[in-house]
Amino acid sequence: MRLPALAALAVTTLLLQIPAAVALALDLDRLREILKRIVDFITLGGVALALLGGLVFLLTWVLSHLRRPGDQSRRWLSTPALVLAWIPVLLTGVAAAGMFVPSLAPFILRAFALAVAVAAVAWCVSVAALLAGGTRRDLRRTRRAIILAGTPWYCLVVYLATYL
Repeated sequence: MRLPALAALAVTTLLLQIPAAVALALDLDRLREILKRIVDFITLGGVALALLGGLVFLLTWVLSHLRRPGDQSRRWLSTPALVLAWIPVLLTGVAAAGMFVPSLAPFILRAFALAVAVAAVAWCVSVAALLAGGTRRDLRRTRRAIILAGTPWYCLVVYLATYL
C-alpha cells in the first residue's frame, strides 16, 4: 500500500517541476548566461593546467642548476635533447602564426596539442640528459633544451587567457 502512494508522490512532484523546467528552458538569456559561466570555468581550468605545466618546466630548469658538471662528455644525450626541444618551439610558432594568417587558423589547437605532446617527450629526454650529467657545455645544452621544451606551455597560458 505504501509503494503506490510513494510512486504517486514521485510522479506528482515531477509533474509539478515540469512548468519550472520549461520556464527555465524558455529563458534563453538565463540559459546563455549559464553556458557562458560554464565555458569560463572550463577556460579557467585550462589556464590553470597550462600554468602548472609551464611551472613544471621552469622548476626543472631551476633545479637543473644544482647539477655539477663532470669530466666526461655526454654529448650523445644532450645534443638530441636540444634538437628535440626545438620541435615544440616550431609547432608553437605555427600556432602563433595561425592567429595572424587566416589559412593557418584551423591548425592552432592541433599545433598546440602536438607541441605539448612533443614537449613532454623532449622534457623526458632532457631530464635523462641532466641525470646523465656531462661537461659544463653539455649541461648548458640540456638546460636550454628544458627551457625551450616548455615554450608551448608558456604560450598556451597566454592563448587560453585571451578567452577569459
